[in-house]
Formats: sequence, C-alpha cells, structure tokens
Amino acid sequence: MNISLRLGKFLLLLVAFMYIIYRVYNVYQATPYWDDYDSPAYFKLEFFPSFRTHGITLVFYFLKNEFAISMFHAIIGSLVWVYLWIVIWQILKNNTLKFLFSVFYFTLASSSIVLEHDASILSESLAISSTVFLLACGLKVYLTKTGVSKLTLSIFGLAILWFASTKSSNSLILPLLWILFLFKLMEFKKRIFFFVSASIVTVFGFFIFANTLSTDITQSLNTSATINNRIINVEKWKEDLSESGYPDNAIETWKDFSSKNLGIPPDQAVVDLPEFKQWWIDGGDNFILRFIFRNYDYGLIAPLAIPLISDAFTYRDTLLSGWSQGTNLIEEHDGFSETHLYRTFFWPDEPEKAYLFLALSFFLIGVSLLSFNFSKSFDYFNFFIAVLALTFLWSYMNWWFGSKPTDMARHNLSAAVVIKLLTITSVLFAIESVVTRKKV
Repeated sequence: MNISLRLGKFLLLLVAFMYIIYRVYNVYQATPYWDDYDSPAYFKLEFFPSFRTHGITLVFYFLKNEFAISMFHAIIGSLVWVYLWIVIWQILKNNTLKFLFSVFYFTLASSSIVLEHDASILSESLAISSTVFLLACGLKVYLTKTGVSKLTLSIFGLAILWFASTKSSNSLILPLLWILFLFKLMEFKKRIFFFVSASIVTVFGFFIFANTLSTDITQSLNTSATINNRIINVEKWKEDLSESGYPDNAIETWKDFSSKNLGIPPDQAVVDLPEFKQWWIDGGDNFILRFIFRNYDYGLIAPLAIPLISDAFTYRDTLLSGWSQGTNLIEEHDGFSETHLYRTFFWPDEPEKAYLFLALSFFLIGVSLLSFNFSKSFDYFNFFIAVLALTFLWSYMNWWFGSKPTDMARHNLSAAVVIKLLTITSVLFAIESVVTRKKV
C-alpha cells in the first residue's frame, strides 16, 4: 500500500514537472507579443482611479521586462492548472476515470489557445490563470466531502479577489461571488474568523469593484466602439441612437479613422471629439445600459445570434465564436514560429466543426446535469448549474459592454476555457456518481 501511494505521488510530481517545463520552454522559444494600443497601459501603476486592473498592472509595473512577464505567466499558469488537476483527481475515486480525466485535462491545458498568451503582454494569461484557480478553489469548497477548513475558505476568498482584479469584466460579477463566499463563511461558528474574513474580502472587493467604475476611459471607449461597430448597422437601433443626441460627425470620424491609419484607433478618435464629450456629459455615459433595457433583441438574442437580426454581422461577432474557437495568436504573430504549440481537438480550426464541438459540449453538460439529478448528487448539480449560470452572465456582460466586437474571442477566452473544463469534469463526475449509485 505504501509503495502504491509513493508511486502515485511520484507520478503526480512527474506530470506536474513535465507540464511546467513544457510551458516554460515555449515561452523561452517565443518572442513576446506586444499590442501597440493595449499593452503600454498595463505598465502604468495607478492607485485610484485606474484605467487597468491592479492584478495586472502590479505585475507588469514591477517586472517591467517582457520576457520576465512571459516567464511569470508560464509559471503561475502551470501551477494553477496543476492545482486544479490535483483537486479534481482527489474528488474522483475511480482510477480509470482519473486516467481518462488526466488525458483530456492536459490536452486542454496544453492547447495553444491557453499557452500562447503566456508570451502575450496583455491580461489574458493571468485572467485565465485566476479563473482556473477560482474554479479549483470552488470545487474544493463546495464538493469536498471531508468538510471545509478555514484555510481552504480563506484561499477561496483570495481567489475571488485575484479573479476580479485581472479584468474589469471579471469584477462585474464580484457581488455575486461575494454572496457565495459569505454564505459559505456563515457555516463557521467562530465570530472572529467570520468577521476578519468577511471584512478583508468585502473591503478589497469593494475597492476593486469601485475602481472598475471609477474612470470613464474604458467606459467611453467601449461605448464608442459598441455604437460604431454594432448599433449603427441596425436601423431600429440607429433610431434609438439618434434620439439620444449622438453626434453625426462621430459616425463619420469613425469611418475615416477605420478606413486608414491616422495615428490613433477609431474609438479613441471619436472619444476625443468635443461633440462626443458633450453628449457623454448629457447622459451618454449611461446610453448602453439604457439601450440594453430598451432593446431586448440586443440584450438577449444578439450575443448568441446577431446575424438573425442583421446580415451585416456573422457568427464571428457572437459569443459562440469565442467560446468555440478561441484566439489564434500563433497564426497572427511570427514570434511563435519556433514554439511547439498546437490547437488540439478542443479548438477546431474550421468554424463549423468548432460550433459543432461547442454544441456537443453543452449537450454533454446537460446530460451530466440530468444524471446528477437522477443519482441524487445534488451538490454536483448545484455547483455546475451555478458555474454555468455565472459564466453565461459574465460572458453576456462582456459582450454588451465589450470594446471591440471583433475581439470577443479574446475577451471571452476565460469563459471558453471554463466551458471546456465543465464539459470534461461534469461528464466524469456524472459517470462516477451513476456507477457509485448502482454499486449501492
């Protein structure tokens, strides 16, 4: 028994070590990807208000060097993926299922869609890592049969804060995550632990959430891009825009700066207009929010099926594209030519196959939920429903307020990874719960 246990631990360490080496090696072989518009802002450390989130700017500001940042991405990313693997490995009891899980899991974890962002001087790598870590902590808190320790719950609280600090869109669902944390915290009887833990997460969480809403820079750029990329292409939506007093020259300015390189991005050119600034002061800052409530087709249908509303769009402009295909920096950036990165079967190249795989993923998650209900595994059922609902809400808000519809794949990459992970874990947990029930 001791030999078997030691062998198991050795294999765990070997797999973890090989995965870390693989990620670090690919970063070493790559030339970091730099976005002339987005990357510079991540090196500007501002306390409050801050244009970029502190979970990224703190790292970039202190490391400064692009290679050091890329290596940090790879190491942190490796550790959190290994941690999630160990958590799920411990929950699963059947050795065959553990083996199958490991094969599928590390195939996903080694996909270029995940690893290419290690060498990208943007927020995606740490955003994915924080999401994976949060999912691992959530599984440990809600699906551990032996009870939750104070340390485990404290780490879960820190995971929530880290997740919210890596992207502005992440912080928008922070209030819901805070409620889930607080309910779990209430199970502990000791008031001192409850008070300290609740206070830390509340204070820092409120700061992160307030900081997201503290500056008009992101909001105004997102509004400009959303209007000119989407709203002006649908007559009904355009009428609503005209009634708001949106300046006509803003539309023309967008077209001019989009047709040729005039030094600054088109959304920035629009925001710099005096007429836009006045429109913003007169209520334009709340236009998108009001627009969503007045136009249910934009709020509910468009994120998944905007081509049904206007033929000016394709499914590349929807969440379905990002969820199914992810990004493709290895094709766009020559700096990845020396790396050994592959998309893997989780991310098909052809859109049709990618959409089919996404449909299959949702089907398998649905079947798994039914099996949880059948086998009376309600803790699994509740957990996967909650994560799926949060992922949908998170993605929808990302789309509603997204700065560039053409960048929806990048902005929703963390959600795409979560969907893939939910597919793998829900199916294997469902099989084990059914098998266990039959044995009983």
